Amino acid sequence: MERQFTREFHIDETHRFIDEENFAIRKTSAGRGWRLTFMSVQEEGPYERSFPAGRNVLICVVNYGYMRGTLIAGGQKYILDGGPGTVIIIPDGVAFHVSLESVIGSTHLYLRRRLFDEVAKTIFEEGEQLSSIGLCPGNYDPAVEQLCSAVRRALDDPSLQLAYVRYVVNAIAAMLLTNYGTRRSDTQPVSGRPSQSQLRQIRDYINANLSHRLSLPQLSEQFGLSADHIGRLFKQSAGMTLYQFILRCRIDRARSLLTETSMPIAEIAQECGFADQVHLTRAFRRFVATTPAAYRKSRLIS
Repeated sequence: MERQFTREFHIDETHRFIDEENFAIRKTSAGRGWRLTFMSVQEEGPYERSFPAGRNVLICVVNYGYMRGTLIAGGQKYILDGGPGTVIIIPDGVAFHVSLESVIGSTHLYLRRRLFDEVAKTIFEEGEQLSSIGLCPGNYDPAVEQLCSAVRRALDDPSLQLAYVRYVVNAIAAMLLTNYGTRRSDTQPVSGRPSQSQLRQIRDYINANLSHRLSLPQLSEQFGLSADHIGRLFKQSAGMTLYQFILRCRIDRARSLLTETSMPIAEIAQECGFADQVHLTRAFRRFVATTPAAYRKSRLIS
């Protein structure tokens, strides 16, 4: 596959974050002969800047620090709010505006759009083609984070050959196609597919039942809709899986209860649908980069 790309992926094919004043690059893949991907590791922020649509797909992973700010893309505004492991995906052909209010360490990984088209041929069913990679406005995605870390190893270890990078980026492309991609057949009218009104009803139901067990089969039965179609629509409209959406809602509810009530943290865990306080603390640390107790204390001080 890599033979189709005869030249190295150059920094000029990126959004050139490097031109931003508060963007200090630590290392890049420039000069390494990587054709399918370009990677940079840096410390960035704070800054505010608009970026034109690019021809390739950008994956940004938070390595350290806590990301705060906003992202505007496709006419919608998203809150950037996440710690290490938070992943942002900017599809090809999408212009965006970033207002980053904090300083973070990050990894940027660009993948050629043509790479996705090639990988799609190996994982999609016959007759299906890739339509687009969906926008991901900041989700905790440990699988993508670990795969990006595997590519980053090649920046530090000269013994890792180009074949190693090629195999890992193919795996990343397959992961994004599976979790964030839409297929051309998906865009055709399908019987039993939920409308935007039904999607809002599902979201309202989830927020009203966070203390209970929620699953895709349960929601499918509750609303009389195909589980496959519900799952796909969440990926397309929210940029995340149903599981990620439910977890995000539970964390958001916990943050509200920690700030607005004196309810014990163990009770908050139950109210938000976590098995226990330990489960809440583990998930809370992933999303907010601190513990529930420390978060409550910081809010009381401020």
